[in-house]
Amino acid sequence: MDEAITVERVRDVLVVGRMDRDGAAVVRAANLRPTRGRTYVVVGGSALDAVRGLDPWVVGDIEESTSGDLCVVAPRLGAGSADGTPPPARLLAERLGVEITAPTGSPVGLADGSLFVPGRTAGWVSYKPDGRVDRIGARLPAPWWQAGLPETTGQLAQIPAGLWLRRPPATDRPDDPLATVVPDLDRMYVVLGAPGELPPATAAVVEVLRSLPDEGRDRAVLVCYGCGPASALAQQVADTLGAPVRVAHGVPGEGGPRYVDRAGTPRWRPFAVESVYRPGQVPTLDRWTAPPGLPLIEPGSYRLAEGWRVDVVPRGLAVHPDSTALDRTMLAAGTGPTADIVVAAGGHFPDEVRAAFDRLIRELPADDRKNLRVLPIDQPTADAIATIEAAHTITSMPSMVDRGVRSVSTTPAPLAPPAGAVMITADGRIRPVGAILPSAVAAPAEETSPHAVGSAAGPRTHAPAAAVGTGMPGSPNRTANRPGTRERARRAGGTGAPAPVRGGVFRDAPNGGGHVVGRAEPAAVEELPPVEVRSVDQPAVTVADADRAAGPVARPELARLGIGRPGPARRAESVTGLLPGREPPRSMPPAEVAPAATRPAARPVPEPTALAVVERTVEPPVPPNVRAPVERPAEDVSAGTGTNAEPAPAEPPRGRDVRQEVVAVPVEVPEGVRSTLTQRRAMRERLGTRYDVATRVVTKLLSERPGLRFGTGDRAALLAELAVVRAFADDPTAQYDADFYVCLADGLLRLPTARAVVVRGIPADAAVTPSSVLRLPAPVIAAPAIAPTVGPAEALIWTTTGRRLDGLQDEPTGEIVLPGHTRLRVLAVEREPLHRVLLAEDGAAPDAALARLRAAATKRTAEPGTATTRWFGPLPAA
Repeated sequence: MDEAITVERVRDVLVVGRMDRDGAAVVRAANLRPTRGRTYVVVGGSALDAVRGLDPWVVGDIEESTSGDLCVVAPRLGAGSADGTPPPARLLAERLGVEITAPTGSPVGLADGSLFVPGRTAGWVSYKPDGRVDRIGARLPAPWWQAGLPETTGQLAQIPAGLWLRRPPATDRPDDPLATVVPDLDRMYVVLGAPGELPPATAAVVEVLRSLPDEGRDRAVLVCYGCGPASALAQQVADTLGAPVRVAHGVPGEGGPRYVDRAGTPRWRPFAVESVYRPGQVPTLDRWTAPPGLPLIEPGSYRLAEGWRVDVVPRGLAVHPDSTALDRTMLAAGTGPTADIVVAAGGHFPDEVRAAFDRLIRELPADDRKNLRVLPIDQPTADAIATIEAAHTITSMPSMVDRGVRSVSTTPAPLAPPAGAVMITADGRIRPVGAILPSAVAAPAEETSPHAVGSAAGPRTHAPAAAVGTGMPGSPNRTANRPGTRERARRAGGTGAPAPVRGGVFRDAPNGGGHVVGRAEPAAVEELPPVEVRSVDQPAVTVADADRAAGPVARPELARLGIGRPGPARRAESVTGLLPGREPPRSMPPAEVAPAATRPAARPVPEPTALAVVERTVEPPVPPNVRAPVERPAEDVSAGTGTNAEPAPAEPPRGRDVRQEVVAVPVEVPEGVRSTLTQRRAMRERLGTRYDVATRVVTKLLSERPGLRFGTGDRAALLAELAVVRAFADDPTAQYDADFYVCLADGLLRLPTARAVVVRGIPADAAVTPSSVLRLPAPVIAAPAIAPTVGPAEALIWTTTGRRLDGLQDEPTGEIVLPGHTRLRVLAVEREPLHRVLLAEDGAAPDAALARLRAAATKRTAEPGTATTRWFGPLPAA
């Protein structure tokens, strides 16, 4: 061995070589990202032959310097020779008795400290002492989406950020900037085409997406690279695939995505980051960045001046008054080489708006200003903005003149009634058997503005999303509806067409400026025209008679899952009214269902009992938060909300403010149930950006604690279920559906258990008796015993099966999740100095548990506190 070859430690990395010649190896070692359970060994050029030949002195020095598994960074150390000689990494693993990971090509260091091995068949390979071989992939550390990537072909290659698909014949581009893009741990990019080339065929893109695992396909992001806008190709792929497709509006790179033109020149950074294309629907904005210096007013929209807004669109920005809406056929154009600001002023551009507009342009990034175009939507707008500072950037839009802007009229547009039966519940409410809309994300009848704008006659209001969609947190649908309408019903002789949906309203409001994430769904529902009411005589029946005819009432747990019981006497066709004037909750509740536990006394059911078509007549406005009643010729039975509503009182008089609070009700799922692929994919879609944030946290956790992956056959299922646990830990009081609780139960089983005393706040009048056993119907979060007061009374719990949330929360809190179906035995009830209930998991040694509970109680304050929603809730019934 050359005596100048040494083994030195640089931070946590070993460097093998001559320190006076292998400066590049030292720099690489200093920039590597440290990993747990594996030591990097960087081999300099002067020591390559010695390491490949397993020089005994070099091998001995490596063995003395470290213990455990090694990752040897040396070109082709993991590849065998053409004559059949085993790879040097395999021989080194047998010699040292540890696992050796090595590349089969020449590794490239990336800016984030990760390593990538370029080449169609190259990658990282792990050799174990017993001869087993694991192929890791081209990236190290491996992102979660690396497993299951398809094999590379003549037109498909691997890049650090994901896959690169080009139209054949495709020549190698080793110096392309894509070769050094840092991989995104949360999403895998499929880059399409290259500058100066035609984009790949739709069938080729669909074939690549279908070859991905289900979770990888859901998270893949298409990127058109130097081959024009991606809108047309993306829509064709979504229609052919029959599934949503996520598309980036810029090519990923340092500092964020940038649009690259056909010559390969980076032009500007679009404000729209990603959109989702669905089969047969208008694309919806999903992620975006904030325009400089503007306050957020709702997801994707920012305040320019009083009464004026700036909307983020794929082509750039759209500026218009709150009183006008922009036609989405004009805004749906894909991202291009110019940063467009579309303006709709209608001939009126006040001085304060002009000043704010000029300030916005001055604060744009330099690349955006260099490629800026200001596009007036019509000639009056062009005349109104002619005096702006950037007047030289004004460009006409001949194809859009006089057709891009429409004032919001007070006249409601027609809405065809939905087909299908409804049922009259036990308390007199009318509920459709099926969904009011075909799906939670219905296709718009025509492209309209992404933001429904109210008129002067009625302020813009939002109806609760429960009326039109499935309930999931973080994704409230905002439906445009005006107060002051009454629903009228008449019997129709035919089946109506499905209700068209207009507009698109963003959801998942971000927390602030900067890099903002949101989702968008078309959800604005148009109103019905005024028509006359014709009633049909029906025999009078009582609620009790109808209940007996329909059979037993659904159990509460089935009612929470949305399972109704339509009977012959309850069939009709109708649409329930929306609730105007109310901001939707943070988490969208599921559609209302009939309460099963409470029924009103028997009384005549108003006629008619069968309805076919709902129509509306415009009447004087009603106050906010009052549900528009369905007019009936006889006694009215008003609708209640919530699954435990009392018998509904009579319709409140007009002018009275009635507020109906939405209370989150946990869903009990069967013990031992396992999540399915369909449920996990539903969570990805419904949680939206909360899921993206959660998977980013889970990916980091799995890299830090590889033991969580032990015994996991389906890595995608592990990631999805732990992401649901993270979402629950972030907001345990939100309303979730049954699919969420199934995935949550599975995810909790993957977490380590805790043996500790925890505390929950309970109502002051909580009444339990010692020795009784309580069973938790759904998971709850408990605070550590050292937490401050959590309510007027407390439940101290000794748990041995609670699940720790270490690593899943932004800050360590010591919180514990008590899984559903946990049985708790009441050991004691104390009244002084504070009302406390001492519980332990059923089966625990009572004396030892009681001693721990009382010791924890003595360290807590005796002052009652206010009820907090996170750690507060009633005790389940014994």
